[in-house]
Amino acid sequence: MSERNLLPHEVVRAWLERRAPRPSPHSLVDLFERLCQALWRRGRLALGEVTLVAILARVLQRVAMAHPHLSVLAVTPEGVRFDGLHPVAAELDPERLEESLVVLVEEWLRVLDALTGEVLSAALREELLAVDSARSEGAGRPR
Repeated sequence: MSERNLLPHEVVRAWLERRAPRPSPHSLVDLFERLCQALWRRGRLALGEVTLVAILARVLQRVAMAHPHLSVLAVTPEGVRFDGLHPVAAELDPERLEESLVVLVEEWLRVLDALTGEVLSAALREELLAVDSARSEGAGRPR
């Protein structure tokens, strides 16, 4: 089955499996930050920033209940801000950090699918698959 035909939880995990060994915590956060930026840009075109802020803020609130370290993320009209996660990422268990970020993106995609009748599904999956995980290793974080 093509990655483009997978469910949200399947497409995110398939995307992660394409990469080399698990990146460092800092690189993992960079990777998911770029992924969320790409999804934000695409979602904003269709839904507008007010709607997208409301959706993502609710998703983040729910996911942070199970993964409290994600409560340092902030949702703004420009997208998800990872500034609060970078300083603590190295202190977190790498598997737990990765799983929490995967769950965040999966839940975001699932909610968008449900709210839009899957109208955005293909476009969002294309955005996700276009984010190149190889860029996260050794890439400096924009300041």
